This record gives sequence, C-alpha cells and structure tokens, in this order.
Amino acid sequence: MLGLTDRKNKILNRIVREYIRAAVPVASDSVARSSNLKVSPATVRNEVAELEEEGYLTRPHSSAGSVPLEKGYRIYVESVALVQRLEFPRSVRASVKARLEKTEQEPDTWASAAAAVLSSLVGNLAIATFPKALESRVSHVEIVPLQDLLVLLIVVFGQTRLKRQLIKLHQPIEREVIQTSSRRLQALLGGRSWREINRIDFKLSPLENRLVDTTTNMLRNEDRNQYEGHFLDGLGNLLDQPEFARKDTVRSVIYGIENGSLAQAVLDEVPDDDTVKVVIGEENRDGMLAPLGVVIGQYGIPGEAVGALGAVGPVRMEYVNAVSSVNLMVGILNEMVETVSST
Repeated sequence: MLGLTDRKNKILNRIVREYIRAAVPVASDSVARSSNLKVSPATVRNEVAELEEEGYLTRPHSSAGSVPLEKGYRIYVESVALVQRLEFPRSVRASVKARLEKTEQEPDTWASAAAAVLSSLVGNLAIATFPKALESRVSHVEIVPLQDLLVLLIVVFGQTRLKRQLIKLHQPIEREVIQTSSRRLQALLGGRSWREINRIDFKLSPLENRLVDTTTNMLRNEDRNQYEGHFLDGLGNLLDQPEFARKDTVRSVIYGIENGSLAQAVLDEVPDDDTVKVVIGEENRDGMLAPLGVVIGQYGIPGEAVGALGAVGPVRMEYVNAVSSVNLMVGILNEMVETVSST
C-alpha cells in the first residue's frame, strides 16, 4: 500500500489500531506479541524504525512506543477503514431508522435527529444538514407595506425556507399599488430560479425592478450556501477525548462552533459524489481543523436535493466505525428522501 511492504503495512495498521483504542504509545514488543506476523520482536523494531524514518510514526521520546502521524493514519484509512465495513446488528439499524422516521415529514427536524443519532454511533461530534435543492426556486413572493417609505420583501424558496429583506422606498407608494406589484411578481417569479429570471426581459416599474434584483440576489446567496442550516450534536463526546485536555485546544473548538467557522470548514469538505470522504488533520483545507479528523458524505437525490452528514473527532478517531456509521446513516436518509419526494 502506497509503497509499503505487506509486513510494514500490517505492522503500521496494528500500531494505528492500538493507538486509536488506548491513546498511549504502542510498544514494538506488544505489536510482535499481538500480531500474526510470526516474526521476532527485533524484526518488528527494525520495521518500526524504518516507518519512523519514512514519516509514518513518531516516538514522544526514545524509550517510548510509537504514535501514528497523519501519514500513518492515511495508510490505515485507505487500507482498512475504507475497505472494512462494520456489520451493524439488525436491531441497531432498526433503531436508527425508527428514530429518523419519526421526523420524516420535517427535514429540519430529521437533520437534527440525524446529527444526534450519528453522534451516539461514533462517540464524537456529528454534523448534519437538511436536503436542499441544488438550484433554489421562488415558491412565493410577497411585498408587505410597513411605513410610507418602507416595505418588507418576503421570499419563500422551494424547501419552505423563508428570507426577508427591508426595502427603503425613494418616495411614498400607495398600498394598492404595492399589492398589485406583489401579485404581479408572484405570477412572474413563481417557480423560477435566478438564472431563469435573469434571462427574461420583464417590463416592470422601478420598484418592481428593485424587488426582482433583490430576489435574484437572495436566490444566488441561497445557492452558494448549499449546506446552510446545519445541526451539531455531541460536543461533549468530542471534548471528552484526551486530545482536548489542553484549554487552548478546547477554546479553539468552542470558538469555532460559536461563530460557525468550524461547521463551515467541515461542510467545505463534502464530496461531490456518493462516496464517504475522510480528511485527516492538516489535510483539511481550513487550518482550524488541523487537530481533527472528518468523515463526511452527502445524502439525498443526486442532481436534485442533497444534504450533508459527517462525524468530527480527534485525528485519533475510530475511522472504521465512523466510515461505517456515516454509510449506514446515508443509506437510511437516502431512503427517507426518496420516500418523501415520491409522495
């Protein structure tokens, strides 16, 4: 795997697996005793020394055991976590499905439930978004007069997502005129995307032109924020990990959650296809995720409406369980989206 001999690969994966389990450096003698390689401890030590030189492992000090580096985790993920799947008991799958199906008609709620369920499966932080159309369309538009020089533009998108924006008028406009414009814009814009609106040469009043421009800007922003509206669950699980004993690490994670930057950085890693993606430490595009590992995928109807679902833990997260759990949840959520879309 990636230039390693079969024996080195097995030794490395054994060390990664043991370190994930116990969070303490792994001694070469322990690897020799526990593996089925049938080689001497001296041979294991020689192989481990080479793995250290090649950047897969490190030792906190000369007499300590080995600790995986990100390069070592990547080998483990490629050769073990993305290949081996945990077989969840039928009772676990049935329980997960039952918890999610309680919210089947409420996408916002099921995304929240999905994050809670995934967090319990992986014992770490989980993130989920509700399924959202790849191209937003106007479901309803309304103009509400508030004051002589102020109206409220309300735009409802196809997934019942609602946006409001105040529009200051240049001069007072009669309420009846505003109501007429509101009905007209609903007839003209209903069911259209911002691209379709831009292609049509509407004959509009100055006010209506302003409102159409504002509406198309709303639609553009909605499409840019494909995974907006996220839910997080399991922060306590994450902070219970020994890697977060340091206050500065905890502070960075909590600050990132409070201002939304951590969730956005995680969602930036969502794959474009139906694969589950694993991003380890500094492989993440955002530096704030360097202490973390991310396992993330998308669910829904490709090309129509998709949401995101992921597990976030320390770099020393149990990737086999995380990948299997995300795959389990994605499968169930796919079934739910298909059921709702066909009704």
